[in-house]
Amino acid sequence: MDNRSNGVKNILTGFIIIVVAAGLTFLGYRSLSRKQVTQSENPYEYNIDEFLNIPENLVHYSEMAKIDIDLKNLFGLALDSMNRIYVTGDNSVLVLDANGNVQNSFTIPSAAHCIAVDENFDIYLGIGNHIEVYDTTGKRLSGWQPPEKNSYITSIALTAENVYVADAGKQIVLRYDKTGTLLNRIGDKDEARDIPGFVVPSPYFDVAVDADGFIWVVNPGRQSLENYIPNGDLRSFWGTASMRLEGFSGCCNPTHLALLPDGSFVTSEKGLERVKVHNRIGEFVSVVAPPKLFTRGTVGLDLAADAEGLIYVLDPKAGSVRIFQKLNDQQSS
Repeated sequence: MDNRSNGVKNILTGFIIIVVAAGLTFLGYRSLSRKQVTQSENPYEYNIDEFLNIPENLVHYSEMAKIDIDLKNLFGLALDSMNRIYVTGDNSVLVLDANGNVQNSFTIPSAAHCIAVDENFDIYLGIGNHIEVYDTTGKRLSGWQPPEKNSYITSIALTAENVYVADAGKQIVLRYDKTGTLLNRIGDKDEARDIPGFVVPSPYFDVAVDADGFIWVVNPGRQSLENYIPNGDLRSFWGTASMRLEGFSGCCNPTHLALLPDGSFVTSEKGLERVKVHNRIGEFVSVVAPPKLFTRGTVGLDLAADAEGLIYVLDPKAGSVRIFQKLNDQQSS
């Protein structure tokens, strides 16, 4: 065979290879395209429908009362030792008796997004980037300096000596004395002390103090609760990311926290609106309020619990404080 024949043969061979390669590429592309279309029907879809219906045997509470609040925007909820109910909303603070009758109300310079009441009935308000203190008549007792630039106060927890302030803007908990003097910071990331640091993607960052004086802080971006001693050392933590009842859903939950008399935890969530109880070691116990009780899109389900174990839920969408009682307690009363 001469060189011309070899050249023609090489050209034909190359052409065949190109055609085959192109065909395989096209078929591969079609296959990949079909696969992508099929997968895109679901893989990252945020679908919570299957978690909206809670089996009745897992709901151990029922709603015993609903108190309508005559404010447009509701933000904070607290109880005092006499079971009076304190609600912040708009530029106001309402003080109600245990039956929901308004005993007093007063205006404040701007909206308070959190509230706590101490044993002397002094009212601590988180107003934007700082704390203000009032008495029950609405007299302003003091105003504290903002802790830092860009601070945003979202929760306050009190003991007889200390004020614990959750600052979502700076992603830190601050410990003060009752005069407003800063004592120390809690939760700064510190690998040497095994402290992971708080992750706060949205303005929901809650703190509570248990009966032993230990501090519980929601780490919403890690879907966990962390336990500290007053000097800032981490004792323990629990929580898992899950839409199932044993965990906390979405990017940043739970949003709010309260403690029951037996040390159990009451938590609320946004995105998948629900209120639950976990025991002292973080195990799921029961649902208090399932998603079907709330309007979709409800956020800001602030919580409180009284000495009898009643659970109070601030429902901003419904414009009310909703009170839940354990079924066994209701049946025996």
